[in-house]
Amino acid sequence: MFKKVFLSILLTLSLSACETMPSTGTDKYSPAALKENLKVGVATPDDVRRIYGKPDMTSEGPAGPRHWVYEIDEVNNSLIDSAVSFIPVYGVSTAKKAVTKSRTLTVFFHNNRVSDHDLNNAKR
Repeated sequence: MFKKVFLSILLTLSLSACETMPSTGTDKYSPAALKENLKVGVATPDDVRRIYGKPDMTSEGPAGPRHWVYEIDEVNNSLIDSAVSFIPVYGVSTAKKAVTKSRTLTVFFHNNRVSDHDLNNAKR
């Protein structure tokens, strides 16, 4: 029994070390990426869809889209959550919620060109 608990702890610690290391990938929702990808008066709805995918919500007008909304949920330390879910400890779900971050990107259009964008951050 002690051996199983020790191995579980060892596995959890090793996974947490890997998962908490910073990612070298580019965040397409970073301020720099948004500035580059959503150039006002230049970027089209097709450009936005190619980069950010299908929007979660849309508002269409007679001359094209008015605005698109993207809900971005990120769960940090997902490997830790998976490993910890095997350990029957009260409060694990609370810890999982603490590392979930939700962002909402709203892209506004005028004459089928990006006119503005807004990124809201929230923790859940």
